[in-house]
Amino acid sequence: MAAACLIASGCTSLSRRQPVKPFTIIVLPDTQVYALHYPDTFTGQLNWIKGQQEERNIVCVIHEGDITHLCTEPEWEVADQAMSIIDGLVPYCMVMGNHDYEQGKPSQRNSAQFNKHFGSQRFGKEPWYGGNFGEGNENAFYRIHVEGADFIVLCLEFGPRDEVLEWANQVVSQNKDHKVIVVTHSYTYSDDTRVGTGDKWNPHGYGCSNDGDDMWDKFVKKHENIFLVLSGHILNDGLGRLTSVGDKGNEVHQILANYQMKPNGGDGWLRIMKFIPEEKKIAVTTYSPLLKQYAEDAANQFEVEYE
Repeated sequence: MAAACLIASGCTSLSRRQPVKPFTIIVLPDTQVYALHYPDTFTGQLNWIKGQQEERNIVCVIHEGDITHLCTEPEWEVADQAMSIIDGLVPYCMVMGNHDYEQGKPSQRNSAQFNKHFGSQRFGKEPWYGGNFGEGNENAFYRIHVEGADFIVLCLEFGPRDEVLEWANQVVSQNKDHKVIVVTHSYTYSDDTRVGTGDKWNPHGYGCSNDGDDMWDKFVKKHENIFLVLSGHILNDGLGRLTSVGDKGNEVHQILANYQMKPNGGDGWLRIMKFIPEEKKIAVTTYSPLLKQYAEDAANQFEVEYE
């Protein structure tokens, strides 16, 4: 009854609003080395998520790309089996990294293996699946409903083509009543800026159309309902974040996480994003189910404002 009162126009001023319960989104950075060499780490991450789903109120799991390393069928089978652990339990969204294309050539846009395992046939019947661009599922959006808010998770290919960004602009414009999280493999750099001219591992160097700066100018900054951009891919320390103001005066938090350079392909580190609506913030922590410990430094444990 209290939850319905939050959205019903007939509620009286005497009604007492109940606090909105915190909820969690889990972010999986590059799992490529797990898929190739440490499958138990990959499945361990998903088993941990399954075990934590109820206690943490996990409403979505987001994979930031580079699901595999060499884009071989055995690696895709590892990823398929790992993600299937939460089938029917938690909605999840996958994006393609540069390593997920056939022969490691994203400019050729051969996404056959990705679509074999994570195509629209896997998600199309789910109530939270929103739709996709073209024939493949490498560009797709997902609807996540939590008490008091509706979200779209918009997943975009590595170095998205201009026509993909045009489609993304349409999706966001047509869903102004949803808060939007954009996920793409390469966007934020490890120096707390967007991936731009002169940066290593820039999508332009792979023959792709748009880097982080391009995406900001052509897409992200135009929409007041975009508040968060998540990405991986970048090496160095694999960490970075910045907050920018869009054309409509809205703040957009842009966050990089990538742990593949650490021992054992990343030691299972993942991101826990706890949304606390009553405090208007997102508390971000980093945890390893493999090591059973949190990373407590400021780059891995921080808060950002959230309306």
